[in-house]
Amino acid sequence: MSMSSSNTTPTHIRRIGLRMVGAVIAFTFCVAVLVSSIQIYSAYRTELVDAQKHFVDIEKSYLPSLAAGMWSVDQERVDALLDGMAQLPDVGFIELRDELQQRWTRRHDKYESDLLSRSFSIVHREGDEEFHLGELTVSLMSADIDARTLHTAKSVAITTCITLFSTVFFVLFIVRRWITRHLETMADYAQTLDLNNLDKPLELTRAHSEHPDELGLVVNAINKMRLSIKNDLNKRNHLYQELSVYRNQLERLVTERTIDLEYKSQQLELKSLELIEQNNELDAYAHTVAHDLKQPISTLLGASSLLSNEELHLSAEKNRALVDSIQRSAHKMRSIIDSLLLLSSIRKCEHIALVDVDTQQTANESCNRLQQLIDQQHAKIVMGESWPKVQGHEQWIEEIWVNYLSNALKYGGANPTIELGTETLASGLVKCWVKDSGPGLNEKQQHEIFDKFVRFDPTAADGHGLGLSIVKRITLRLGGEVGYEPAPGGGSIFWFSLKVTDKKISP
Repeated sequence: MSMSSSNTTPTHIRRIGLRMVGAVIAFTFCVAVLVSSIQIYSAYRTELVDAQKHFVDIEKSYLPSLAAGMWSVDQERVDALLDGMAQLPDVGFIELRDELQQRWTRRHDKYESDLLSRSFSIVHREGDEEFHLGELTVSLMSADIDARTLHTAKSVAITTCITLFSTVFFVLFIVRRWITRHLETMADYAQTLDLNNLDKPLELTRAHSEHPDELGLVVNAINKMRLSIKNDLNKRNHLYQELSVYRNQLERLVTERTIDLEYKSQQLELKSLELIEQNNELDAYAHTVAHDLKQPISTLLGASSLLSNEELHLSAEKNRALVDSIQRSAHKMRSIIDSLLLLSSIRKCEHIALVDVDTQQTANESCNRLQQLIDQQHAKIVMGESWPKVQGHEQWIEEIWVNYLSNALKYGGANPTIELGTETLASGLVKCWVKDSGPGLNEKQQHEIFDKFVRFDPTAADGHGLGLSIVKRITLRLGGEVGYEPAPGGGSIFWFSLKVTDKKISP
């Protein structure tokens, strides 16, 4: 009986294996052909859709700037925009015609024929009037799309080949899952059958049947043998369960402690970074006090020493000059101390209530505060036309205008013309700027002007180098940005940006 079973079982396994091999190969081939076709077609359609999106990008991002460039006859800007559009993926040919039928073209090296083409009218708007400046024609080429589609087809072909080769492994997996793994399970169970592993009966992970096969008969025989000694292992099973509970509790405690330690480590790291930043600020404060208060204090000491010297017989004019010098030094010391206190208060203020602020009103207030300096410099202040409201703190924003405007008055040249204005950016921020006609900053100064307590001109008598540090700290606390850029034709533009509100103020 034993020999008969041994001779028939291998034949039965081979028959199942052949049926499974044929079924899997046929199924895999059909699915591979269908999926490959769908993937290639879908990839091609996706490429076409993505290519058409370039038209939308050009219409939204480039046409307004192109119209502005053509209206202002800025040939360099027009060329730069055309070059930018020509660099877009799948753009093969670009043609720009103005109202005088002048043509500008850009052609890609791979361009041979049009895949898709679209024309855009270039219109410039001045109030309610529209001016037609020309027409832009953009043609998409199929060279890159065909190449990407071919690449996709190759990838799909490789995937198909891998799928077909995987069928053999799949068949082997099925054979193992249905037959060989059960035989191995029974063999392993029989080899390890002793007093230490009789907690569970031998079970095969397969569907149960009312009529057991040969594998089921073997399993039943082994389980009958196991039942005779199972009762001797109840105590050990109980102990094993308790150990499992304790192990789970220990793992949970370790996990909780690990999470707690990680949180505390992060808090310590944040505190360390905060302390480093505070130390840097303290160093900067000390540097400012040491260098900027030294000169007015020396002036105070010198002037007071001369005034208190009874042996000197100074004229009334000389006494008045010394008193004026003392007053100027005192005002400068108070300005430095006020600036340091403002910096400190900004850092300590944790919760800032943002309100709608009229940018024009704060700009006018800054001009009123600096009217004496404006008159002394014989400066002309030009205000912009659009003044939207922003979210911020009115006193702080006015302080930003005062710092920018005072720098422009001091370093904007003789009889300077200073422009103040705003513009609303696409990002939802309002860019506020002060433009002067001074000598500007070199590249090194541009990188350092907002990060260190420096002056535009270290030899200047006025100023103490804290203004732009105050501007940067205020703007960052209000959720905005600061920056510098050279003005076209010479001069400097200092700007800051804040979040815009829905309402706008007319000039």
